[in-house]
Amino acid sequence: MADERGASRREFFEQLALVTGATVLVPAVTACEPKPTEPASRRTAPTGSGTAPRPAARRRVAADPLAVPAAPPTGWDAMAFNLKRGEAGAIPAAYLLQIKAPGGDHKHLGKHLPYVPKVSAKLIPGGYLAVMYGDPSKGNARHPSDAPDPARKYIGHWFNWIKIRKAVDGAAQELNNEYPNWPGTSDADRKSHYAVFGGGDIKADSGKNTIYLVKLPAGVKAGDTVRVWGHCLHHGEYVDFLTV
Repeated sequence: MADERGASRREFFEQLALVTGATVLVPAVTACEPKPTEPASRRTAPTGSGTAPRPAARRRVAADPLAVPAAPPTGWDAMAFNLKRGEAGAIPAAYLLQIKAPGGDHKHLGKHLPYVPKVSAKLIPGGYLAVMYGDPSKGNARHPSDAPDPARKYIGHWFNWIKIRKAVDGAAQELNNEYPNWPGTSDADRKSHYAVFGGGDIKADSGKNTIYLVKLPAGVKAGDTVRVWGHCLHHGEYVDFLTV
């Protein structure tokens, strides 16, 4: 149909030129542009256009096995979490072998989980939390302490830092309490860092009665949940959540 219409129009203009003696420009016949309602397969793409590139597929970012949650996740299991984090590098490999040995969960891993002992408020300065390691009520071994011994190049055995923050998602103040020595170089030094469960000598019973005085972040009050993240000089890092 398009060819027939084009031919008849050309003949008309040629006859008109003969009659009038004028020069008549014959319009070229062009193909009709498909209507927008026609199927896309019948449309001609504009010059220079191309298929838009597909957005790059989102890459799944692997969770950091050493990451510490701000608040306790649903179904929080301190033993399982600390073992997994230990396998990722938070616990020395040699000590992991002891943790994975029969009974090692309570004897070695549980020994490094914090708890709040029941002690007289008079022992604890205002704004501080009493923290011990290895809750015997849960079947865990009590954590011992030992002073450095230069004669045998022994660095000592205690928690040399404990970080604490309110266990909430999002931003929150975190305090890093440091314990550069144990049992302390003087009575004043000891009293600013430690208390003794049951009283007496902090070095008695292999230092297992050591209470760490942990300064609380501002705004933390009784009944709040806090995250306690500590580092044992010999055995690595351990994390758990406690109620103030």
